Amino acid sequence: MVTALRLRRASRLVALAAVGLLMVGLTACAEQPAPEPEPTVEPTTAPEPEPTSEPEPEPEPEPELAFTMPSDCTEILPAARVAALEAQSLQLLGGPGSVYGDEFFFDETPEQLVGGISCVWGQEGVDLSTILLSVAPLNAATRAQTIDDLIAQGYIVYDRDDSSLACGLIGDAGGPPAIYNLITNDAWFSMLNSLGGQAGFDEAILLTEELRGVAYGALE
Repeated sequence: MVTALRLRRASRLVALAAVGLLMVGLTACAEQPAPEPEPTVEPTTAPEPEPTSEPEPEPEPEPELAFTMPSDCTEILPAARVAALEAQSLQLLGGPGSVYGDEFFFDETPEQLVGGISCVWGQEGVDLSTILLSVAPLNAATRAQTIDDLIAQGYIVYDRDDSSLACGLIGDAGGPPAIYNLITNDAWFSMLNSLGGQAGFDEAILLTEELRGVAYGALE
């Protein structure tokens, strides 16, 4: 009887122990945190290269204009200027291609002496209507000599922005003429306007620039 009772108690203890162990196991399972999911790595794509713009081609330098010595007085000015002079009743009197040719001059002009031409427009018998235009080719020697001669005559030669040299005299209306000289690396352009003063000097500058424009092919 006692033995049986002990056996039943022992069985009960074993059962209780088993139940306790099962509860401990369940509790341990319940308390253990679930494993965190492994982070997923997003596939990376290489950035597309930015389109590179091709460098713009550098502009080609404009070709330098070459000096061409006119053959006669009929081609040293633009056609529009010749028409304007004729509208003022000015006639091409002196110089190659003119009414009297080079016989118009008693002596050769300084421009003629270095291989150039001089041309006279005017009204016969009217002194203050005369304009004298000249153009001549220059080399290193004749250019230096021309500059020295102008300085010796009292001109003040100054540098211009385009690397040319210039000098002149304003003169006076009804008195001394207006004179303008323009010297480039290889040419000499000049004008004498019998109508002196500021208006005559301004016209001398304008016509001299037109002389240069035609000789270098910039004006027609």
